[in-house]
Amino acid sequence: MSAARLTGPRDRTSIPTLLLAVVAVLAAVVGLFLGRVNGITAILAATLALSILAIRPRNEVLRLFKMFLLVTFCVLPVWQLASGDEIYLKLLPQDSAAVMLWFLLSIAGIWVLKLSLDLAQRRLGAREFDMSSKAGVTVLAYFFALASVAAIVFIYVKLGGYSHIVELYDERLQNSVTDYDPLGGLGVLQALANTAPLWIFVCLTLRPRASKLMTALAFIQLGVLGWLSSGVFGNRQGIIFVLIFATLLYHFLIKPVSSRTGKIAAVLATVIGLALMPFKFGIDYSDLGEISARFADQRALELSMGPVSFFLFRDLSRFDVQTQTIETVMKTSYDLPMGRSFVGAAAAIVPKMAWDDRPATFAQEKSNIVSDIGQSTGDQTTLLFGMPGEFLANFGLFGYVLAFCFPALFLVAINVLGKPHHRKWLPLKIVLIPLPFLFFLFDSNVMAYYAVRWIVLFALPMAFVLRFVEDRNETVASGGTSS
Repeated sequence: MSAARLTGPRDRTSIPTLLLAVVAVLAAVVGLFLGRVNGITAILAATLALSILAIRPRNEVLRLFKMFLLVTFCVLPVWQLASGDEIYLKLLPQDSAAVMLWFLLSIAGIWVLKLSLDLAQRRLGAREFDMSSKAGVTVLAYFFALASVAAIVFIYVKLGGYSHIVELYDERLQNSVTDYDPLGGLGVLQALANTAPLWIFVCLTLRPRASKLMTALAFIQLGVLGWLSSGVFGNRQGIIFVLIFATLLYHFLIKPVSSRTGKIAAVLATVIGLALMPFKFGIDYSDLGEISARFADQRALELSMGPVSFFLFRDLSRFDVQTQTIETVMKTSYDLPMGRSFVGAAAAIVPKMAWDDRPATFAQEKSNIVSDIGQSTGDQTTLLFGMPGEFLANFGLFGYVLAFCFPALFLVAINVLGKPHHRKWLPLKIVLIPLPFLFFLFDSNVMAYYAVRWIVLFALPMAFVLRFVEDRNETVASGGTSS
């Protein structure tokens, strides 16, 4: 039996991770000398970077996870403090107690994460995956593909076609995105529609005689259906995630993807996320030189790098909202909800038509937190606090540190599902891989929707329609017998 190794045997920090750590420290030092970052902030940021480096990269996902932690906890907060960019929220001074507490709590949280990973080290070793049998799908996969495409058709018919959907989204941008949602009541159908590109992909690539042309078409339709089912509604996740998931499906079930190809796919996903940023706000590319100015007019934001600042400091960081939450939680007038928002997130997955008076999600607490300091005109804020921020708002400072235990659980689950005899559950492993990263960026209601869309409506059904047939060529080449 032949096997392809997913990760290398070395258990040490990779060069890119070390470079990122150096960048974080240098950014703090340069900011210090330029007068943009004070000495305490520079020391705390450097300590936080060194704490992240202490996490042992026992597998490839952990290596990527360490790079992500360095970016979101070290590079971006220092960068935002140095640039002074404020995005719908006041940026607290560096010498404020809340900012210093955020760094100290984050350092404590990173060490909680590291110790949790050390306790589970036996379950985090690099795994090999079996490629001796070919993957295929049963006829039920085609049923799910048809159902998901039918969901797209239904939504387009109900909303009046593509051009009318574009008009509805433009109207939503002109009004409040929290007060007006043309997809209201269609949440489950939209979630099913978002899975269509993946179901079509597996039906085209996991066929007995899938040609290179068929594989190329399978990847092309990811962009087309991804846009129709998600992008046109201003949702970039539906395009980025299907690209990532499809690449991982191909890697695990069809043919291992080279490290170079994997890096290209990661860069492509990042570029797509950045390129779609102006479209999210109704800004086209008719005049590249004026994008930043039009972005500032459209969103009433003066940022040092225009949409790029928004992408970095709002999409990839939760520093400003979490420091504001710390300041709010420290007030004696603030009553801790003690987990109320998590109940609202669990209830959010129930269709509104079945439960009209569902408990409110975290939007209730976070809107109260930013109501006095935010610049949003809507009744409810759309700012994401990240799960540590939500734990902070629910359970106080201790809750923020405690939250860092949960990514360790996700990382263990991902690695356990990588065992050869768990190959049937590879689709579940694939959709779980982003969760340790998204835990620091999403709120509980968004995590719940992610679970419904990618786990319940794709990964679990995919696990049951997936089948494996012994590859005679592989078996004969390894000197074994085939059954």
